[in-house]
Amino acid sequence: MTEPILVVDFGTSGTAAALVLGNQVRLVKEPASGQARWPSSVCLDADGFVVGTVAERRKRSLPRRYVDGPRRAVDADASIWLGDREITGTEALVAYLVAIKGDAERFYGGHVDRLTLTVPAGYQVPDPRRDRLIAIGEEAGFRDVELVNDAACAVLDPETGPAVPDGALVLVCDLGSTWTVTLAQRQGDDVIPLGAETSAAGRELDAQLITALRVEGQAWLEPLLQAEGDAGLRAYYEAVDFVRRLKHQLSDSMEVEDHLTPLAPPFRLTRGWVEAVLDPALRWVVATCHALVTKAGANIEDIAGAIVVGGAARMPLVAPFLHGALALPVRWPVEPELAVVRGAACWAMAAASRTVPAELPKWRVEPLAWDIPGGRARVLRWLVEEGEAYPAGARLAQIGTVDDRVFDLTAVHEGTLLAHRAPAGTVVETTLVAAASKSSVALADDPPAKRYELWATGSWLVSPDRQALVECDEPGGQVRFHQIADGAVTGEFRPAVDANRPYQGRVFVSPDGRLTLAAWDNDGRFSVWDVLSGQSVSSFHDGGGPHNVLVNESLWRLTAEGQGKVSAGRYQRTVTTMWDLRTGARVEKLTDPDWRRRHPGYQQRSGRDGFAARAESPDGRLRAVGEGAAVTLREATTDRELFRAAETQVRGVRAAFSGDGRYLLASWDFGERSRLDVWEI
Repeated sequence: MTEPILVVDFGTSGTAAALVLGNQVRLVKEPASGQARWPSSVCLDADGFVVGTVAERRKRSLPRRYVDGPRRAVDADASIWLGDREITGTEALVAYLVAIKGDAERFYGGHVDRLTLTVPAGYQVPDPRRDRLIAIGEEAGFRDVELVNDAACAVLDPETGPAVPDGALVLVCDLGSTWTVTLAQRQGDDVIPLGAETSAAGRELDAQLITALRVEGQAWLEPLLQAEGDAGLRAYYEAVDFVRRLKHQLSDSMEVEDHLTPLAPPFRLTRGWVEAVLDPALRWVVATCHALVTKAGANIEDIAGAIVVGGAARMPLVAPFLHGALALPVRWPVEPELAVVRGAACWAMAAASRTVPAELPKWRVEPLAWDIPGGRARVLRWLVEEGEAYPAGARLAQIGTVDDRVFDLTAVHEGTLLAHRAPAGTVVETTLVAAASKSSVALADDPPAKRYELWATGSWLVSPDRQALVECDEPGGQVRFHQIADGAVTGEFRPAVDANRPYQGRVFVSPDGRLTLAAWDNDGRFSVWDVLSGQSVSSFHDGGGPHNVLVNESLWRLTAEGQGKVSAGRYQRTVTTMWDLRTGARVEKLTDPDWRRRHPGYQQRSGRDGFAARAESPDGRLRAVGEGAAVTLREATTDRELFRAAETQVRGVRAAFSGDGRYLLASWDFGERSRLDVWEI
C-alpha cells in the first residue's frame, strides 16, 4: 500500500494541509470550521493546547493565553508568554502539528509517519531554521520530515505549473502576511530558487488599517482599547479581526461598511484607500523582481512570467499592476492562498520517483552503491536489516539530502544484505555503499579465488567484530592485526615486559568481548593486557614457574601448572594455581591431578577465536565445515557442496566468515606452525 504523506504549509495568518495517498490529494479541512485554511493560532487552556478556530474562539475568554503566527517565534528562536507560562515557538508549533496529524490520521484510518513541510525560499541550505522545523516534525511524531521551498510549490501548483516550461526562469510573488519575491528556474520536476527577498508588507497593511480605525473611532474605540485587565486586549483582538474581515470583502466590492460593535458608529473602507496604501509595497515587488533578475545575470525578457500567490493576490489591483510594471505574463490561481499546499502535494506525490537504484554488481559479494543526489546526504534508516534477504526492487534504505528531500534506495536484484557500512545518522558524500551477497549457485559454477595465505608460529583469531584478523606470535608474545581483504598489517601490540627475559603469550577473548593478551616468562611472572588500548589489566607471580597455562574464558580465570611438587604419602603431586585475570588475585591451589574434571572449560588457546568446525555465513545461506584435512563450503539449506580445499600432513582445520560475508577463512594447524587461507566468495 502507498505510504501516506501529510503536507503542511505553515503561514503567519493561515495554515493549509493536505494528505497525499499515491496519486490522490485530499485537503485536510479543519474540523471546527470545515475550511481548508486553518487559522495559525494557538491558545493554552486548562486542558492544554488548542489550535485553529478553537483557539480563535478561546481568545475571547483567554486573551492572554492566545497567540497567532507562532511560526514567527520559531524563525526567531524566541519564546512566547501565554498567561503566566513561558513556552517556545517550537512547543506551539509541535502542538499545532500534532492536531493536524491527528485529523489526518482519523481521515486516513491509520498512522501517517511522513511529513512534507513548506519553508520560505530564503531558507537556503544550511540554515538553522530548517533544522528547527525538521526537529519540530520529528517531535510531533513523524518518522520522516522533508522540506520543500514555497516558491517551488507555487510553480508546481497544477493551476500555474503547466505554463512554466522546463528550463524557464520564473518570478514568484508570494503576498501573504509576509511578502516574498523569488527568482526560480524550473528543472524538470525540481524548481531551484536563484534568489529571494522578503518584506513585511502584509502585516504593515493590517497595521495601517488598525491605525485608520483608531483615528476615526478615537472617541469610542480608545476607551475600549485602554480598558484594564483582559478587556483592553480582548477589544484589540476584536478590532484586528474586524479590519481583516473588511479587507477581504474588498476583493469583490469597491467599498465596505460595518460596525465593530452594535453600538459603534459605522466604519467605511474603500478599495481605493487600500490600493493607495499598497502602492509602495507593489513598487517594492517590481523593483525587487528587476534586482533579482539582474543579480542572476539575466534580463527581464528572459523571464517566462510571474506567478502571484497568497491572500493579497485576490485583490483586483495586484495582477494588473504587476503585469503593467513588469511587462510579463502574470498568472494567479483561483484560490491563491492554497497554491503552495497544492504544489507541495504535487511534489510529495513524486516521492515514489525519488529513488536511487543500486549500481549493478561486480563481485560475488556485491557492493550496493548509490550515487547521492546533490552529493551529500544523511542516512535516515535502513529498511532491511543486516542478514535479511530482499527481493529485486526492494527499498533497502532511506536518505535525507541537504535540501531536506527523502530518497528511497532500491535494489536492482534480489540478494541478502550483509553490511550496512553506513549506520543511520551517518552523513555520506557522493556515494553510499553497502554489502550484499549473490546466490550460492554462483559459487558452484565459479569457485572462489584464493586471495592469499599467511603463516605464523602461533595462532589466528578473528576480531570479535569480525572485521580484522589477529595473529598471535606465541613464542614472542606479540600481536598483529591484518586486514581481511588483503592481509596487510594494520597494527601491532608488544607488551611492556622485560625484553631480556624470554616470554610467551596467547590472546584470549574476555567475557565482555575484549581481546586480551596473557604473557608470562619462565620465572612465572604473568601480565595481562588489553590489546586494543595497550593498557595493563593485572599482573601476578607464580613462584614455581609455569610449564602449562590454561584459560577459562567464561569465568575469566587462568591456571598455571608449576614446577614445584607437594608430597602426598609416597607420591608427589604437581601444584596448579588458579588466578583471577581481572584482578590478578590467586583463587586457589589445586593438587588433584584430575582437577579439570571438577573445573571444566580450561583451554590452551582461545575457544572464542572466531573459528569453528562449522561456521554459518552472516546471511545464513552458506555453511563452512572444517573436518579432517579439508574445509568445504556448502549451501546451508540443501547441504550441497559448493567448494572444497584439502591439505596433507595437517592436524586439523577450522573455518570462519568475515563480518560482511565476503570472505571465507580457514585456519590450518600444522603443529609448530599454522596457516591462514582467505578466499573471496
